[in-house]
Amino acid sequence: MDPLVSVWFDSSTVMPIEYSIDPGNGRLLTRANGAVTFRDINAHLDLEEHNRDLNRAELIDARNAVAQLTPDEIRLLVGRAADMLRTLELGPTAIVTTDDVVFGMARVYALLAERVGVSAEAFRDVQSAADWLDRF
Repeated sequence: MDPLVSVWFDSSTVMPIEYSIDPGNGRLLTRANGAVTFRDINAHLDLEEHNRDLNRAELIDARNAVAQLTPDEIRLLVGRAADMLRTLELGPTAIVTTDDVVFGMARVYALLAERVGVSAEAFRDVQSAADWLDRF
C-alpha cells in the first residue's frame, strides 16, 4: 500500500502507523508496523481528526504490529473516542491482527468502545474485517 497520508513525529522519523483512503469505497486503510505505542495511536487519531477522516470506516492492518499499551491506556483511548462522539460521528473500525496479545487488546478496546457507542471489532483476517465493515 502506498500511503497517501503518513504520520510524522518530526522531519526524520516516520511513525509506525500510516493510512490511505481506498478510492473505491472511501474506507481508510491503515497499516501499523513494529512497536505501536499509546502516543503513536493518539498521533494517528490527531491526523485523522485534522484531515476530517474520523467519520470514515477504517480497516487497520496490524498484522505486523506489536502493541505496547497498558489497560489504562486502552481505557483512555475509549474515553477519547467517547469525547469525539460528542461532536462528530465516528466510522466503524476493524482491527486485523494475528498476534494473540494484540488481538486481546483489540477485543478489550472493542468491548469497552461498544459501551460508549463506538463500533469496533477485532479480526484475524482482512476478508472477515472487510465483510464486517461492508455492513455499515
